[in-house]
Amino acid sequence: MPWLTVVTVVKDDPEGFAHSLESLTAQDLAGVEFVVVDSSGDPETIPQLLLDVSLPDSHLEWIEPSGIYSAMNTGLGQAQGDFIYYLNAGDTFCDARVLGDIRTIVESVNPVWIVGRVEISERSGARVPSGPWNYQTEKNALFARGLFPPHQGTICRTESLRNAGGFDAKYSISADYAAALSLSLVSDPLMTDRVIATFFEGGVSTERWQDSFREFHQARRLILKPRGFTSLVERFHYWKHFASVWLVRRLRRS
Repeated sequence: MPWLTVVTVVKDDPEGFAHSLESLTAQDLAGVEFVVVDSSGDPETIPQLLLDVSLPDSHLEWIEPSGIYSAMNTGLGQAQGDFIYYLNAGDTFCDARVLGDIRTIVESVNPVWIVGRVEISERSGARVPSGPWNYQTEKNALFARGLFPPHQGTICRTESLRNAGGFDAKYSISADYAAALSLSLVSDPLMTDRVIATFFEGGVSTERWQDSFREFHQARRLILKPRGFTSLVERFHYWKHFASVWLVRRLRRS
């Protein structure tokens, strides 16, 4: 059985997929399974790119387009590895030693999930690493302050993610956030300062930030179920973070 399944979801982005594939093939892939979930309109391009690199343990599944989280759940259903990681099209590993370093952590500690740091690739070409953050502090604020585990920096036990329900389709923008909240009820993650992946800024959650805030709040209410004073803490941090983001975006437009 592989120790890790890397899942890549792609839709009509052969260039992004090629970058992700190049990044993956630079890793130590001993005991790593690679699953590609493709919902591209062109049924030939992605399979050919995968065929060109001849990865020893890889397979591809084409599905009807039905959203990224449905595709991520398909990858979760296919995964045979003890752990799972999502390197979606356009995402890249920070360097060639990432999977080797993560395997060392897994073999020495055997965690339920691991959360590392990430880099944001800005439109200018700069790569900005996320700052260190205190998981317990954010957990005490019910992850309402805007700092939470991005899926690009998260590796978790496959069975634990399945038991947590995978990626809930009721969230159109933030199902990965909701999955992290569910995992937080199972176990605190092993936190590492290791930068795991680089991904481009922007995306749906940035473009539709008010919708994402509403979904984040909904997920916290449904999954963490705050009551009494804890509920007030969640609402305080929610509105404080909402106001700060609104102000920053307003100043950028002026």
